[in-house]
Amino acid sequence: MELTEHPMRRELVGEMHLRRFAPVAAPATILQAVLLVGEDERDDEFQRLATLALDHDVDLHPKARHALIALGDGLIFLWERHTEATTLTIIAETRVEDTSADLPQFLERWPGLIVRATRIHVEKDVAGAQSRLEAMNFEDDELVCCGVNSGVMMWSDFRIRKDGFGRLLVTAGKAGPAELGRIIQRLQELGNYRNLALLGLPEVRRLTPTLTDLEKRLARYSKELGEEGTESDERLMLDLSALSAELAQLRVASSYRLSASRAYAQIVMDRLDALSITPVEGYQDLAEFTERRLVPGMRTCDSFVERLRRLSERVGDAIALLNTRIDTRIKAQNLELLRSMESSFNLQLRLQHLVEALSVIAASYYAVGLIAFILKGAKAFPDWNSIDLLLAVITPLVILGIFALVSLMRKRYLGETSDSIAKVE
Repeated sequence: MELTEHPMRRELVGEMHLRRFAPVAAPATILQAVLLVGEDERDDEFQRLATLALDHDVDLHPKARHALIALGDGLIFLWERHTEATTLTIIAETRVEDTSADLPQFLERWPGLIVRATRIHVEKDVAGAQSRLEAMNFEDDELVCCGVNSGVMMWSDFRIRKDGFGRLLVTAGKAGPAELGRIIQRLQELGNYRNLALLGLPEVRRLTPTLTDLEKRLARYSKELGEEGTESDERLMLDLSALSAELAQLRVASSYRLSASRAYAQIVMDRLDALSITPVEGYQDLAEFTERRLVPGMRTCDSFVERLRRLSERVGDAIALLNTRIDTRIKAQNLELLRSMESSFNLQLRLQHLVEALSVIAASYYAVGLIAFILKGAKAFPDWNSIDLLLAVITPLVILGIFALVSLMRKRYLGETSDSIAKVE
């Protein structure tokens, strides 16, 4: 039977199988780094990965977002591509001393900027962890210790050491290699996404003075807007428009980073729930350590976003109010203009009535004159050489000629007016 598949089906199914962490059998040492990789560095990154895969006979898909490469000597390399970051993980199947000599050279040249790097030591049980704990040199006042899934225990002070790595000590508990790998992956994702989420906080601190300045300017413009009798509405509209443009630029500059921070913070909270953290008396647990700074940091970011939103609404309200005031003033000016035109029209109407009255007198005078010419011609009818007779004959012809000329001009004028109206429509 042939199935008609959706073109995205296999990609969607493949997505569900990504982010697989390799099994971890204690004792082991894990190195992991999270890097922010720019779009202009992605090609270089993939080229390095492709070369590494080719050197170790691994078939790499051109659009791969996850790769697992066995490097030999008990080393496994994991590569994961995220939206803006890359995770590099090396799992050593034996205990490795706490030095940077074991770091493969190709990792030091990997494109991107590190936002978190961790060295994880995995022991079989608590006794083995306790024997190693003193050598980890954790800060006692900042030590985080708690139990997570399947009896796994973890210790860390989440401090960066001289080699640029943090330290994490983990026991295997009751978990098998596959489950232990997934638990360590959750622990690492918790820390990785926590750092990525907090990237929004420095951005907020950098942009807050700009936002505060915009709020002060809006308060000043709103005060001017509330003053009656202002004659600078055009200038005020230009100022408000410039403020709105600057606010839009600020939102564009911060929206991606802050949206990403909210998404990362939500993943952190999901990982905290999934780890089923069990506190250990006398120590702060992972949830307490994470929430102590992440929650205030995210609330600061959310407060910044809310200030942006409210400022945008206030600017829009101010512009709408100013537009209403300008429209009202224009309507008042138009009303005054209409009143002036009405007064002028009434005056013109009166003058027209006066002219019409005078025209009646003039028309009467000329009509009497024309009648006089005709009567004089009738009186001089026997005398064919009389001028009065000639005027009596010509007068009706002249009247008819003038009437025809006026009719022709009127018809031509109306035709031109109709053509003009048709062109406009």
